[in-house]
Amino acid sequence: MNKNIPEIYQLLQEISWHFGNHGFDGECCEDLSLIEFMALKMAYDNNDFSIQEIGNALKLTKSGASRIIDRLENKGYVNRKRSPVDGRVCCIPVDVKGAELLTRMLEKNTGDLDTKLKDLEPEMINQIKDTLQVLVEAIQQK
Repeated sequence: MNKNIPEIYQLLQEISWHFGNHGFDGECCEDLSLIEFMALKMAYDNNDFSIQEIGNALKLTKSGASRIIDRLENKGYVNRKRSPVDGRVCCIPVDVKGAELLTRMLEKNTGDLDTKLKDLEPEMINQIKDTLQVLVEAIQQK
């Protein structure tokens, strides 16, 4: 094992803490847990994704994804609808309330991050982005 792997893992945990339910100011996403936020964002980014597609993308079982979608639907952020192509498939379009929440939270969180990184040189910001992209791609490989 590369000697840096434990430190990378520890740094990822620290980053996760700050972007998770703890958030920058003790919150992540208003009345959503981080997994609910991620499912809502997944549905928003991939118009009419099915519950199973959301579950697969987030590495959840179909029943786990269904429970999260149930919570999002109960909060008024999404609505289930049957696919016009295959009536057995339930698509998850994001409601106006859900889109407004996502926009508000993404603006707030990216603004907070911008403030925290404002003293870094633009090239350093580019390096951070590129490094994180490589890390995400490596983690997503099967």
